[in-house]
Amino acid sequence: MKFIQAMNERVESSFIGKFFQIKERGSTFSTELAGATATFLTMAYILAVNPRILADSGGPCVPDPDDPAGVFGASYEECLQQITQQYVTATAIGSMVGCILMGLVANLPIALAPGMGMNAYFTYSVVGFRGSGMISYQAACTAVMIEGAIFFVLALTGLRYRIIRLIPEPVRISTPAGIGAFLAHLGLQTAEGIGAVVGDVATAVTLGGCPPEKQTKMVRIQIICGLRKHRHSPTLLQLLIDSFGVTPGSSPSNLNTLSFSLYTSDNYTCDVEGGIMTSGRTWLGILGMMIIAIALGYKSKLSFIYGIALVTVVSWFRGTAVTYFPDNEQGNARFDYFKKVVDITGLDMIITPFTRDLAGAGVAIVTMLYVDFLDTSGTLLGIATSMGVIDDEGNFPKSTQAYSVDAVATMFGSIFGLSPITSYIESGAGVEAGAKTGLTAVVCGFYFFIAIFFAPILASIPPWAIGGALIIVGALMARSLTKLNFNRVSHAVSGFLTVIVMPLTYSIAYGLIAGIGTYVVMEGVFWILSFVGLERPVDEEQASKLVIGKSFRQLTEPKDKTEAVEPKPEDPVEEALTPDNIDESDNVDEVLDEEAGK
Repeated sequence: MKFIQAMNERVESSFIGKFFQIKERGSTFSTELAGATATFLTMAYILAVNPRILADSGGPCVPDPDDPAGVFGASYEECLQQITQQYVTATAIGSMVGCILMGLVANLPIALAPGMGMNAYFTYSVVGFRGSGMISYQAACTAVMIEGAIFFVLALTGLRYRIIRLIPEPVRISTPAGIGAFLAHLGLQTAEGIGAVVGDVATAVTLGGCPPEKQTKMVRIQIICGLRKHRHSPTLLQLLIDSFGVTPGSSPSNLNTLSFSLYTSDNYTCDVEGGIMTSGRTWLGILGMMIIAIALGYKSKLSFIYGIALVTVVSWFRGTAVTYFPDNEQGNARFDYFKKVVDITGLDMIITPFTRDLAGAGVAIVTMLYVDFLDTSGTLLGIATSMGVIDDEGNFPKSTQAYSVDAVATMFGSIFGLSPITSYIESGAGVEAGAKTGLTAVVCGFYFFIAIFFAPILASIPPWAIGGALIIVGALMARSLTKLNFNRVSHAVSGFLTVIVMPLTYSIAYGLIAGIGTYVVMEGVFWILSFVGLERPVDEEQASKLVIGKSFRQLTEPKDKTEAVEPKPEDPVEEALTPDNIDESDNVDEVLDEEAGK
């Protein structure tokens, strides 16, 4: 440990230590390094998830006009595979630049990457699945560039920050807990977690944890094709049957149609085949979560790394029930990519995908600006609150620079065909590990730089290794609710809705809308009713006691005041233990003994 201490002292006295104010903020170089590692490991899944989602848009791929299969043709599928690999490199580059800028310009331990949720909106709502949306891929990328530019102007002029300050106090206090609940919800599910929570037809979600062979897919799209149109295209029909493993059937209402189902998500249920909580992957993820929690109990700065690393290494062995590389087509493809270890992919297919034809892009620009604005604001406020650097008015150091970096990163990412880049809520893992300066973000950027070369390794971290870390971070971020005034009904309701709506709608933005809207409506009604003689609800700390206890006192008070019982003399010991008579440093046992002696 002497080596680490000496290294920390040397860095603190160096230009780097003074630039990032490591000593002034009560941190050390080793702590910042551990925080950066924890943050990167908890968000490294983006290197695998984001390319897959963006590739579903079809990107610049164009179907072969001579292939009757169109977007399901062999040439189109090959193009999708190529752009998926290029998106891994693009995601790493965009995240690297965003992280480094955040660290150097804003000096905050916040990492950036293409936003989850934003990439899904970009792919499935704007461009559409394999280019079936309202605007072209090129127009969507141009819209991202324009949205980032507008965002930059709002941030630079301070208007964006002024808008953020309008967020009510209970919503600001509840935002970290809401983000934590969102993270824990992700960590409990399959795509980015341990798979303990799965879908259910009746209740939307339920207990899962079943192995892959017991999983029953839920979400699918039923497509109806006219047989007359495709009667002379047996190749297309056979392709659809072979690709999706279904048998064409006749529609009861029209015998000249073909119906089949296309699975479009990983959502599944365990209710059909059973096997609830029998998955080795789920239990391995729970083990990793407990390792992190126990290590945190001992104040270990490497707790997140211990849990994630152990689960990841165990999952890399083939031939086990918990392997990330099962013996099937998907597992073999993962393992083949993993074995490359070092792989650099070009960006020739996705770079600078801009166009002047922006017909229909207006809605996309406004929507992305709106979602980016609220998501980034919620994340920055939540992380700043967790760091303890935010004041009562919602201010935190270099907030304008932080917002500006977020906008610049979005513009930069659009050059590589990426959806908006935003501040990541997974940065909470680094903050919980002790990170307090922008050095953490810069080191995260360095990790993403390495990822450009070692993407096969980093993209092979299984989701059940990440899930436990997300759950623990969510639990730690919930402590912000201790500052919420639950005795004031407008604060309690708006704060609770902020927390609960975020995970249930998969959106930080919707949680903020619910909380702000509820607070404004309630306080507005109280204000209006005050003009007609109704007093505003008491907002003191004992408001609930005044409201609930009023009727009780009326029942217990003597009807004849002369019969009132004489007040009981105060207990000297009890009097001695009042807040005014005891200091935090006093020993309670000594005070009790002293007063008892009297």
